Amino acid sequence: MQILSDFLNAVLYPGNLKENGWYAEKANCPVIQNFSYKCQRSRNDAGMLYGNTIPSELKFTIRLGKPEDSKLFYQQLTQNELSDHTFIFNATFDQDMRLKAFEDAMMVSGYVVDVKEDYNSAATEQGNFVPMQVGVTLLLSSITYVGKENRYCKLNITQF
Repeated sequence: MQILSDFLNAVLYPGNLKENGWYAEKANCPVIQNFSYKCQRSRNDAGMLYGNTIPSELKFTIRLGKPEDSKLFYQQLTQNELSDHTFIFNATFDQDMRLKAFEDAMMVSGYVVDVKEDYNSAATEQGNFVPMQVGVTLLLSSITYVGKENRYCKLNITQF
């Protein structure tokens, strides 16, 4: 699944919003440029699962306003711990810039295995401030979809 920013109105909260009571400030939610992932299991002719789950990666790119905002991802890269991230789709914020409502969300848990930064030095030489982009790759452990009326659907990605 590949989703591009032209069609996407999404932000990323670097944590589990459900555990945070669905409270987030817009300043802590960078804009998602794109993301992609693929989940796959082997099945025999009868449709029965067999073998190990194939490792699943989620790759996403976000736009950051300041280079120091990428520090969190580098910290997660050096840790051997699961990290949570929440993708919020069609988010609206109130006058205090706090999350007011959203259409749906996707909470993921995984290990940060790669971080890439992209700067556009030509734009800054012309005096225009262009935020940097950071690409992050997560080795997924679980994906939880949050749909209309707070319906949850969790997919655990395990190795047998």
